Amino acid sequence: MTSPGALDQATVVAEGAAELARSDWDLLEGADIVAAVEAVASARSFLDAALLRGIGRLEATDALRPSGWASVKDYLTHLTGGHKGTGGGLVRAAEQLRDLPEIQAALESGRVRLPQARAIATKVHTLPRVPGFRAAVAAALLGLVDTHGHDASDLQTAFGDVVRDLDPDARIVNSEKERAKAERGAHHARHLSFAEDGHGGVRVKGYGTVEDAERIKATLHPLAAPVTTNPGACGGVSRQPGDPLYDDEGVATAAACLTPGCGHDGRDPRQAGARLWDALVDACDRLAATDDLPRDHGAKPRVVVLIDHDSLEQQVIDAGLARNGHTPTGARLSAHATRRLACDAELIPAVLGTHGQVLDVGRAQRLVTAAIWTALLVRDRHCAFPGCTRMPLACDARHIVHWADGGATSLDNLLMLCRHHHTLIHHTPWAVHIDHDTGQPVWTPPPRRTLHDHRAAGITYQPARPRAA
Repeated sequence: MTSPGALDQATVVAEGAAELARSDWDLLEGADIVAAVEAVASARSFLDAALLRGIGRLEATDALRPSGWASVKDYLTHLTGGHKGTGGGLVRAAEQLRDLPEIQAALESGRVRLPQARAIATKVHTLPRVPGFRAAVAAALLGLVDTHGHDASDLQTAFGDVVRDLDPDARIVNSEKERAKAERGAHHARHLSFAEDGHGGVRVKGYGTVEDAERIKATLHPLAAPVTTNPGACGGVSRQPGDPLYDDEGVATAAACLTPGCGHDGRDPRQAGARLWDALVDACDRLAATDDLPRDHGAKPRVVVLIDHDSLEQQVIDAGLARNGHTPTGARLSAHATRRLACDAELIPAVLGTHGQVLDVGRAQRLVTAAIWTALLVRDRHCAFPGCTRMPLACDARHIVHWADGGATSLDNLLMLCRHHHTLIHHTPWAVHIDHDTGQPVWTPPPRRTLHDHRAAGITYQPARPRAA
């Protein structure tokens, strides 16, 4: 089926469902009511199967990126209007059923409903990753639906008996548990230590899981590859004892190479262990040069002097910039105005309210102070984007009205956002503002497209023609 064909069919189905929902069901009686409800339930099951197919396609493409959605699960939660986690559950169902083609085919044929398919897939994915064993358990559970009409709860209850029947001595199940137990033990025993030897060196000792070691090696090995050069590229010479350090004109002769035994033949003189050590140092240097390490959010460590508004106002008055908290024209000074005057008088960059809350550091600087970052931490606690709980160490302070566009570095113009969502909202329809009553961020997601939107845009759809027999 082509992309336009699928869109045509989906739209026709949606329009038909909308018409059905508006129908006068009070006119149905007796067996007709039963038949209609069964038909709707059957249609819903097929639509669930189609929805999972669509979710799989969303996961495989970047179709949602222009709309500003950070993830498919967030989009689905918004689209379905479900509880938090609804979208994640649908994404997991699509992924799990993709690994169980027999169950997915049963859902698409109407043999099982979505709750049954999800119950089977969820339980089967708790088993060891032995494809044949998983497939056998899934087939046995599917058989219980065919023979006994098991619903989702019945399938969850029967799961243990099915596993015991297929693995009576628990050999498959226990082998995975023992492996997992060993991995957990290695994880809990992980450590890394550096001990100076008193002779200018450091001994490194550590222990960890095989998985962690593979991740470390995958990063270091490319950096530890031998570095070859042209012969003599090091610029040194093999100086012999007694050779002069300067020529007849007093110019220094070529410096001797400091690498013992270097023959200047272009080969990397380092042993494998030395290259691996250099790779570790290089990797740390590269990481330190990025913006990924926890910092004081773009600023070097500093001393921030905080002062309450009344005291600052007195400083401004003492500096001759205002009288009794008013400008020469009689206007009352706000905290923002007081800060600007104080900045002009080179008095103080940060303003606090009567309860010590940070109010403003104005336009004098783009980066937040340590004090404002603390205030953001207290208010947002983690990434402020809906559904995201990335810790503060992974977050930036982001201006709502960008600093380059005149936005102030103040608490009511800042958000704590992880790097992904910080980048996302610059290029998407998401909107956010700070509620002046609650002081909390309020988000407006991109609008949902409806059938009315398509019609308003002049897009019409025709029912798909039935295929010839």
